[in-house]
Amino acid sequence: MFNELRLPSRRHIADAAIIFSTTVWGIQFIVMKDAFDNMAPLAFNALRFSVGLPFMLALALRHRDAMHIDRRDVPRLIGLALMGQFGYQFFAVQGLQRTTSTNAALVVATIPTWTALLSIALGIVAVRRRLLLGVGLSLSGVLIVILGAAGARLGLSRGDLTGMGLTLCATMATSVFTITVKSLIQRYGGMPVAIWMYIVTWSALVVVASPDLAVLSPSDIPVAVVPNLLYAGLLSSALGFLIEGFALRELGAARVANYYNFAPVIAAVGGVVALSEPVTLPLVIGGSVTMIGVLLVRRNTYLVPQSHTAPEALAAPAAEIEPLAG
Repeated sequence: MFNELRLPSRRHIADAAIIFSTTVWGIQFIVMKDAFDNMAPLAFNALRFSVGLPFMLALALRHRDAMHIDRRDVPRLIGLALMGQFGYQFFAVQGLQRTTSTNAALVVATIPTWTALLSIALGIVAVRRRLLLGVGLSLSGVLIVILGAAGARLGLSRGDLTGMGLTLCATMATSVFTITVKSLIQRYGGMPVAIWMYIVTWSALVVVASPDLAVLSPSDIPVAVVPNLLYAGLLSSALGFLIEGFALRELGAARVANYYNFAPVIAAVGGVVALSEPVTLPLVIGGSVTMIGVLLVRRNTYLVPQSHTAPEALAAPAAEIEPLAG
């Protein structure tokens, strides 16, 4: 009987690991929202990236031979890091401060939709009816949530509208980033590019948060925020990066990407339970419509075949490059 027992395969381990990370990333919205009651958002973001920085540097030292970037590509790498990774972090925390964690997570879930629209405009992916249907549903769902935030009033809720608008800017930055960073990753590999971009993002976050950090002493950091910093810096950023890299290597981008769709659901449930965020009918309907649209986009994104490529090439989904964890 014992001879029939089998140890989990690397793929099974990767499946379990990415499910764990998806849960961590969903709760991340709640953790940060809770921390903003005691600390400025930009300062918190800079500190949490500082917590994860030693682990990224240790990883870089261990693989120092792979960390070389040609001088001609350095400006491109820095520019993409500032536009994509830093842009996401900057706008996302500003948006999260002004709206609920559920609304923010829902808007972030539309990243595949905006990426698909941009890819269609650039002629990278094929135009398919189900893809367009998914795009329409995901955007309609977000619109339902935004309009529902106004309640019975004719006007929109200014706070939620501003917060979701800023979060939308974060998703746009990430969508452009996921497409334009592909050539660098193909040239140098995912891990070196990700580590350098983490370092650039951390540097930029420290700069923009410097006014808050300059007047912040260790005694000014509430004890209640320390667990939030450790969670966001170690689990979401550092460990999340390692797990994502392992899962992408073992499972491939398409399979890993499907797990990411559940983070907004986790954030929504957690926001209601932990932060007493309201459950409204527009939120339930809009959230459901958005998630259905996102799944359709995920499953119906196909590369446009190059010239002299057989039509059968459309049978393979387009590989997607996901943003860094957290």
